[in-house]
Amino acid sequence: MNEKERLLKVLKGEKVDRPPVICPGGMMNAAVTELLGDINANHNTDLDSMVATAIKVREVIGFENYGVPFCMTCESEPFGVVVSEGDKNNEPRILQYNESNLEEIMRTFNPSFPVNSRSETVLKAIEALKNDKVPVIGNITGPISTATSIVDPLKLFKMLRKEPDEAYKFIEYVNDYLVKYAKKMVEAGADLIVISDPTATGEILGQKNFDKFAMPMYVNMLEAMKSINTPVIIHICGDTKTIIDSLNSLDVAALSFDSIVNMRCAKLKLSTRLMGNVSTLLLQNGPVDKVISITKNAMESGVDIVSPACGLGMSTPIRNLKAMTDYVKGSM
Repeated sequence: MNEKERLLKVLKGEKVDRPPVICPGGMMNAAVTELLGDINANHNTDLDSMVATAIKVREVIGFENYGVPFCMTCESEPFGVVVSEGDKNNEPRILQYNESNLEEIMRTFNPSFPVNSRSETVLKAIEALKNDKVPVIGNITGPISTATSIVDPLKLFKMLRKEPDEAYKFIEYVNDYLVKYAKKMVEAGADLIVISDPTATGEILGQKNFDKFAMPMYVNMLEAMKSINTPVIIHICGDTKTIIDSLNSLDVAALSFDSIVNMRCAKLKLSTRLMGNVSTLLLQNGPVDKVISITKNAMESGVDIVSPACGLGMSTPIRNLKAMTDYVKGSM
């Protein structure tokens, strides 16, 4: 059974020999500083370097997938924000939000995938990585997190309370673009889509706003991907106690959670597959024996796919990541 077959079987709920161990990309990427040493051009912007980095993540660390991009800023870039493109020590980040009002942004920007854009580079990287044995993952920043990358989060959160209809229209406008982007990724050769929406936590939004503003967007994305036979994994950060029942209603191939979530309890409450949730703090700072211990615990907790619990710090050592992948594969 090759790596692509194993992961896709798990996402269909079929039996496999062992859990896959993956690091999807996007928010949860393994393009750490130590790995990037001999990558010459910027792996976030240069096609050849992006492809080489995705391959190196698998060959050096042992994660059983290719995944691009390596950040959460590609989706917001076409909406008039200023982005730092990152380097070997820093991930790309938003430097300046679009300060226009939401109506003006929606009227002014009709984003596409122009030549020489980072979104086009990601699509070309997926085309180059497409193969029969290793799953290629297209990563999408979720609608709430993308919306709060385009405009100041405080501005949007205030509108959720005071101008909910306008806020909803804007998030829906953003989500429509994300659906188009995900479809382009699948056309380019992505085997599945992973959506990471770290701003859409129960603690930040609360159950009521999560159900009102996030859930309809996920349903829309999932329906679009189902129509083209593409599985989706959704990652949510933080404590999910207040939103777990809502998440259970989603027709999603798997859910990924932060290390704060007790996966044994989640397994009892959810009908879909679980991915996670090896602590990224321990992966960055912990000794190898502790990394092995928490990886073992994740597997014993019943996760169907082993992965880091959240975004990896750039200083995370390869030895710790490799300890995780080696343990899952049975070589430690």
